[in-house]
Amino acid sequence: MPRVARQIADSGFYHVTCRGNGRQLLFEDDEDRRHYVALLENKARSHEVAVLAWCLMDNHVHLLLDDQKNEVSHMMHGLTTAYAQYFNSKTGHVGAVFQGRFTGVPIRDDRQLLQAVRYIHENPAKANIAAVDRYRWSSYQEYLTGGGIVSSELILDMVGGPKGFRELFQDERYAYYYVRASRRVADDEALSAARCAH
Repeated sequence: MPRVARQIADSGFYHVTCRGNGRQLLFEDDEDRRHYVALLENKARSHEVAVLAWCLMDNHVHLLLDDQKNEVSHMMHGLTTAYAQYFNSKTGHVGAVFQGRFTGVPIRDDRQLLQAVRYIHENPAKANIAAVDRYRWSSYQEYLTGGGIVSSELILDMVGGPKGFRELFQDERYAYYYVRASRRVADDEALSAARCAH
């Protein structure tokens, strides 16, 4: 089956998701997570792609990227290849680490951009792993304290600084976000999509 061409975002912003092959773990320990974040920083910088948000879950990754030079495919190929080589070498795993190529959802407008920021950071809470502000492997704290790999200026300007960033997670206008990664839509996802439209 031929690949479907990746949709290009007029805004240059993409919500990118990478999943472990067959739902396998991508990160076995914090060393793996640190290595992935270091690779992400390196590949984003070398391809002039800004990281606006990130969250590492056990078997998948969410990224929000600002790609004004149409480099996201090259960046993600370099990132997933380098991490897969590291992971296979460290663990003795053989074969694909990631499930196919990444999913890149184009961001259409400011509202969707802020919805994506909130959705990405809320992943650990929705999975009952940790509260948003307690999860170590996301860019949430970078928005509040600075530092790290995230380019926070745009989002902080949009929400009015760190206080507004915290308030974003209480604002019902940004509570619903729908990411469609396949042609089939489950009933609960259809309901979420309908809510996003309002």
